[in-house]
Amino acid sequence: MNNIQETLLFPVRDEEARKQFLFACLIVLAGFIVPILPFLVLTGYCAKIMRQVIEERKSPSMPEWQGSDWSTMLTDGLRLYGAQLVLTLPLLLVMGCGFISMIGGSMTLSVASYENVNELLSVGILFFLFGIGFMMLFSILSLPYGVIISAVGPHVVTERSFAAAFQFKDWWKIFRKGLGQFILSYAITMALSFVFIFVMQFAMMTIVLMCVFPLVLIPYTAYITLLTNTLYAQAYLAGKDALGTH
Repeated sequence: MNNIQETLLFPVRDEEARKQFLFACLIVLAGFIVPILPFLVLTGYCAKIMRQVIEERKSPSMPEWQGSDWSTMLTDGLRLYGAQLVLTLPLLLVMGCGFISMIGGSMTLSVASYENVNELLSVGILFFLFGIGFMMLFSILSLPYGVIISAVGPHVVTERSFAAAFQFKDWWKIFRKGLGQFILSYAITMALSFVFIFVMQFAMMTIVLMCVFPLVLIPYTAYITLLTNTLYAQAYLAGKDALGTH
């Protein structure tokens, strides 16, 4: 990752880039009206940028949205998003078990308190403790797991195959060689996410800022989607180069 500042600013680097970024924002806006499909197109557009970085070894740039590419972008987006979703499911399952256990425990405890049933009280406490345990496990695993699967997207994009996500041996070698770059990429995206969360909390303080908030949410969603995938593509390229794979 030669120039982090250049990467951070590439979606709005010049007038042409800003024009393409505005179109990406319109795609995100459409996603609030039509579910899933617009985001798949945006993800496919990210795949186009990732191939420029990995295969053509170009600096990140905003390619033109061409009508002839839409079906390809949709296919790439479905492939990339699907692979990331499938590999995230184990972590989501842990979190889901935690939520269900804590909710079930809370409901059981409320019933036990109302009816004064000792058996229900014990079951409620047990469920609640299980829920806390699952949530703690999720917190512990989310950081390393997130870093590891960041190598999956670029591998799927370059191989042009959904099945490439499960070629663990192939992308793991690249990930291991580019570990530092993947960690840095993940840290940058997390830092930007925390900044956005802080802004969101601040915006909730007044009605006026709450009305302005959607205007910030749309470009942020477009920007973080473009940036995250591009950073991972650069880390993947660094890993390939370190491994000697061209």
